[in-house]
Amino acid sequence: MAERFEMLPAQDATLLRVQTQDAPLNIGGVCILEGAPLRDESGALRLDALRRHVLVQLEHTPRFRQVLQALPLGQGLGWFDDERFDVTRHVRSATVPDPGGKAELRQLVARLLEEPLDPTHPMWELWLIDGMPDDRVGLVFKVSHVLADGMAVVDVAMRMLDFQPRDHDAEPSAWSPTSSPAPVPLLVRGVAERVRRAWDGAWEAGTWLLDPRVAASALVGVARLATSGTGLAPALPITQPVGSRRDMAWTRLAWADVIEVKRAASVTVNDVVLTVVAGALSRYLGRSGISPEGRAPRVLVPVSIHGDTPGEVANRFSMVVTNLPMGPADPLERLQEVHADMERHKLSAATSAWSSLFSLVDLAPPWLLSTAGPAILRRQPFVNLAVTNLPGSPVPLYLLGARLLEMYPFIGVTGNLGAIIGVLSYEDALGLSITVDADVISDVDALLDDCKHALQELVDSIASTDT
Repeated sequence: MAERFEMLPAQDATLLRVQTQDAPLNIGGVCILEGAPLRDESGALRLDALRRHVLVQLEHTPRFRQVLQALPLGQGLGWFDDERFDVTRHVRSATVPDPGGKAELRQLVARLLEEPLDPTHPMWELWLIDGMPDDRVGLVFKVSHVLADGMAVVDVAMRMLDFQPRDHDAEPSAWSPTSSPAPVPLLVRGVAERVRRAWDGAWEAGTWLLDPRVAASALVGVARLATSGTGLAPALPITQPVGSRRDMAWTRLAWADVIEVKRAASVTVNDVVLTVVAGALSRYLGRSGISPEGRAPRVLVPVSIHGDTPGEVANRFSMVVTNLPMGPADPLERLQEVHADMERHKLSAATSAWSSLFSLVDLAPPWLLSTAGPAILRRQPFVNLAVTNLPGSPVPLYLLGARLLEMYPFIGVTGNLGAIIGVLSYEDALGLSITVDADVISDVDALLDDCKHALQELVDSIASTDT
């Protein structure tokens, strides 16, 4: 058999080292589907059919059959085929307790979020959920962020789905894992790869710093983030070191409302989403009499930099840190502030400098990053929460003939980010979810309601300006 391995890229290695057992960096989604097509004649879930369908799809996604292993003499980690791969470990079923409503489903989802993925096997799980009312079936997809980012996970999920209701009876092809290189060649290739990456990182960082325009823009951005008063996040109760307990709440926002605001204000969908979060957070904190003390809460916004490579399963993202204005009483003024701030970031080179920073971080010894990384994240003073916005499908999707009715993303909380908000468009709605540490935010439903209220405020403001 051919020998093959791929070293863990710098960005992925950083994500691996900074996570902890209590706060694993997992991402994924919660879906609600029609139940009948996913059941056999006896009414049982067609778990074996789903496993066969997944195996067929994995022929195009080899990373999902690979596991991380250490290279000799501490030369990093590499992706190798899992010789013990068994799809039954990854595609499983569970049943929500009676009466099987949304509350019971949330409890099950929270339990799945709390469980870390086994790093000795490919780090992903797909759960088919029974016991829901109205002949509905749930599906929970959980993937380690080390394996892929949100856009890649959405892409993998979309390839499993159809645009028309149809069943799948194709049998998966026989699969044989490739063998690992012998220790000495593996060591040589590992050392060579680390030298190449160190050189590339130094060259990239040098190019970045030697370009006066890029350097000036990036340094301004870094200075704003790390040293200036406005670059520090205010002390808020949602920004606390996270533990092991999770909760997740979700709702649907009308796509027509979001588009109405977007077009009327000449902004982006992402601007609308961030303004909804700003309005919700202002309302949420205001009920407790908490003020950001004149400083706007700061939000981390991942930005996909995936190219046109089809089926790419990897982390290809940069990040923007922007302000969430609390001050303007007029929601449309708040929207314009968000839009202006995001436009400034688009013109800044600071965003593109993240890849260089990841390359430089990769030069640190793994033991140092594993020791210091989690502690730094638990005390970072720059960001209060994270918001990610992903494009889905505007038309109905189907799994083994079952129509996908609802879809919500989740992103595991980590460090001292006690809340992470995910948004995914599907059909006529935005699926909005809030994943929290249940000990940091015990009333996540209230924050979810505040998001719905904030969007309605924007819609009402648009309507009032048209009259």
